[in-house]
Amino acid sequence: RYWMNLTPSDIMWNTSDTGWAKSAYGSVFGPWICGSCVFVHNMPHFKPEVVGEVSNPHIPSNPKDLRELFYLVFLSSYKFPSLKHCLTAGEGLNPEVFAKWKIQTGVDIHEGYGQSETVAICGNVKGMKIKPGSFGKPLPPYDVQIVDDHGAVVPAGEEGTIALRVRPTRPFCMFSEYL
Repeated sequence: RYWMNLTPSDIMWNTSDTGWAKSAYGSVFGPWICGSCVFVHNMPHFKPEVVGEVSNPHIPSNPKDLRELFYLVFLSSYKFPSLKHCLTAGEGLNPEVFAKWKIQTGVDIHEGYGQSETVAICGNVKGMKIKPGSFGKPLPPYDVQIVDDHGAVVPAGEEGTIALRVRPTRPFCMFSEYL
């Protein structure tokens, strides 16, 4: 809800492979929680030109996986006038990508981070100043800290490892075990 910024009047298109947990979160559960419409297109193998042809002039307002859409922006003349909110997750993007995307589409990219076992842990939510390459701030219900190799919280601005508090209460949406 916070990171995806979906509303009941939005149409969400998640281009991630349906074999990934990300597809379930981005194409089913996230939009359901927000009451949004989900757009689905049978595309067994990703082809940027298909996305451009299907999208124009009616691209959904919240596509989820932008990695492949970069091809459309950088390598073509496709325009996406109805884009409202763009997301990418799991891999940091460099400042040049952010700048080029904003110039071509007029829309910022909201990065985030999570894993199949955690769902979204942190993200750049609407209204937040976006720092290219940053995964943003913790998302509910997580208490996220950056720690050193010994588990000690590092000072702001220092590199470390993302850590989640699981005691005294484990976050309800965090995966518990593999069978």
